[in-house]
Amino acid sequence: MNVKKNLLSIVLCLVTMITVYVSDIPNANAYNKDNISQLIEKNKCIKCDLSNYHFTANKFDLEKANLSQSNLHKTNFKNLNLYKINFSDTDLSFSDLEKITASKGEFKQADLTHANLKYSKLARSNFAQARLIHSNLSHSNLERANFEKADLESANLIQATLTGANFTKSNLSNADLDLANLSSKSKSHPTNFTGANLTQTQIINAKAQKVIFNNANLYQTDFDGSDLSQSTFEKANLAEANLSHTNLTDADLRNANLVNASLVYANLSNADLRNANLEKASLTGANLDNANLKGAIMPDGTINN
Repeated sequence: MNVKKNLLSIVLCLVTMITVYVSDIPNANAYNKDNISQLIEKNKCIKCDLSNYHFTANKFDLEKANLSQSNLHKTNFKNLNLYKINFSDTDLSFSDLEKITASKGEFKQADLTHANLKYSKLARSNFAQARLIHSNLSHSNLERANFEKADLESANLIQATLTGANFTKSNLSNADLDLANLSSKSKSHPTNFTGANLTQTQIINAKAQKVIFNNANLYQTDFDGSDLSQSTFEKANLAEANLSHTNLTDADLRNANLVNASLVYANLSNADLRNANLEKASLTGANLDNANLKGAIMPDGTINN
């Protein structure tokens, strides 16, 4: 009898423990149904909890909706119309925003860590100070988008359209911009990376004409095969950068740090390299026709006069 009682006590204890454990597990559907109703009725739901909710394109049109300061963690917005959406200060981490139309959207200070935004229309959207770490923006249209002071560490921007985008003082370290279109179309809206951190970033075979990289940190950045003609790198740190096979025709590299950089077969015709530091740089096969090297430190350490 004592053995049976002991066994029964153990079973009851285990059942109690399992019940308590299960009750503490967050609901997979964490969204608040009242918040969904409010959004449908008013097209606005500030500080709402819609995490894990799956918005269907045939049921929801969130054009100009206000979801600022909301919890949208792991929410699915795939294929939705989000034109002029307000996602400022919103948690969109791990959310699915693939193929959305969110031109002129407000994403200021939003958390888009690990968010999926590939193949999306995001032209003229504001991502200032947003967190886009490990986000996927590949193949998206980000023309004239604002990423000032945003964190895009390890972001995927492969084949993205970034014409006229503002990346001033942003962090793009270890990001991938291969085959992206960075070229500036107009002087009034240049693609701007002034003061940005592009350490170990990949920008291979990209279109990057007339882009501003002044004062940017481009340490070990890989530009292999990119068109950088007429771009400006004044006072940029290009130490150990790979500029092999690049087109740097008419580029402005004044006072740039090119120590140990690879410029193998680069086209530097008409480039301005005044006071640049080319110490230990590789210029094998480089075209320096009409390049201005006045005051530059040459690969052998001598100063060109």
